[in-house]
Amino acid sequence: MTIEELIDLQEAGSRARVLGLKAHENPYLATHRMPTGDTSALGDWLARHDAWKFGWEAEDASREGRIVTYFKELVSIAKRGALDA
Repeated sequence: MTIEELIDLQEAGSRARVLGLKAHENPYLATHRMPTGDTSALGDWLARHDAWKFGWEAEDASREGRIVTYFKELVSIAKRGALDA
């Protein structure tokens, strides 16, 4: 996935939140988009799912006035993951 595709997916997630869609309406949760057995496709699917979800969650946090807390949580999770590696 290119950086442009990543940004487009994040923007799509954000727009979905603006339009009132719920997080579980992530298009990458649709059965026809889920990978079936191909491990390389699984990584690509997960990256696309997560990019859309990130956009949705960031927009949701900004609407709730929780954007700073949201990004602090993401940084904390990343730091814990780095320490576990």
